[in-house]
Amino acid sequence: MNQTQKTQTTLIVPAYNEEDGLPIVMEKIFKVINGSYEVIVVDDGSTDRTSEVASQFSCRAIRHEVNRGKGEALKTGIKNAVSDNIIWTDADDTYPVELIPQMVEALDSYDVVVCSRKYGRGNIPRFNRLGNWLFRTLIRNIYGFKPYDPCTGLYGAKKCHLERMNLSSKRFAIEPEISIKGSRMKLRMLEIPIEYKARVGSAKLNAIKVGFEDLWTILKFIFWRENRYS
Repeated sequence: MNQTQKTQTTLIVPAYNEEDGLPIVMEKIFKVINGSYEVIVVDDGSTDRTSEVASQFSCRAIRHEVNRGKGEALKTGIKNAVSDNIIWTDADDTYPVELIPQMVEALDSYDVVVCSRKYGRGNIPRFNRLGNWLFRTLIRNIYGFKPYDPCTGLYGAKKCHLERMNLSSKRFAIEPEISIKGSRMKLRMLEIPIEYKARVGSAKLNAIKVGFEDLWTILKFIFWRENRYS
């Protein structure tokens, strides 16, 4: 595909040491998309064969020389995307990428699409489930809305809104930040319930560290408002 050609949707797959899960995810993606999609894999400083795997598919492969975090990888993908709509998913085969066409269709009517992990919760570690409950309760009490799953890794949004958010999170707090700022901006947000599967390969995150990062993210944006002049 000519990358300068305007496409309908850019699909971003941030990946860090996902040589096992990435080929499975990419094969599933290319079964459900057509030529109106741009696919970007952002290798976030992997030390395994992640970049080599990405090069085997018809996608744009962008590499960070050092590991900078999922948030930075996602922002790299957004910056390089040529499409109006952005969808992103993790590279560990935990999310139902076959829903991508449905998400794209939903973005005709909504600004943000959030795929909440309501089924298959047994595949989410108990500590993570507890943290998710705490975070959505805090978001409801502080910001006035209650996302079922503020930390999900399958999202869709219009690029123009993501750019207006001036995203700052470097690691896994990027999704809660998007939820909070989307609410502050009064964007039209659709929630789609999904089943979460057991991951392929080993987990890369430190649940306690990520939990504190998410908590700080929820608290630090209490006074955030969109700067329309930035």
